[in-house]
Amino acid sequence: MRHETRGWIMPEADMLSTLRLIDEKLQLSEIDVRHRDVLIRLREILENDLYDLRLCGPSSEQQDNHNEAA
Repeated sequence: MRHETRGWIMPEADMLSTLRLIDEKLQLSEIDVRHRDVLIRLREILENDLYDLRLCGPSSEQQDNHNEAA
């Protein structure tokens, strides 16, 4: 599978929080199969982004944007 880079990335704390919420939703028995599949795919995307962020660190552009926001 081809790995694509996106022009945006969530802050690490937001990714971790979102991953916890996704896991909570996936535990619910009444969730529709289509929604479960979408949540699983979203979790995979976020986990890959989190791995890339931790592996490479934020790019200089992302650091610049973070510094401007602070």
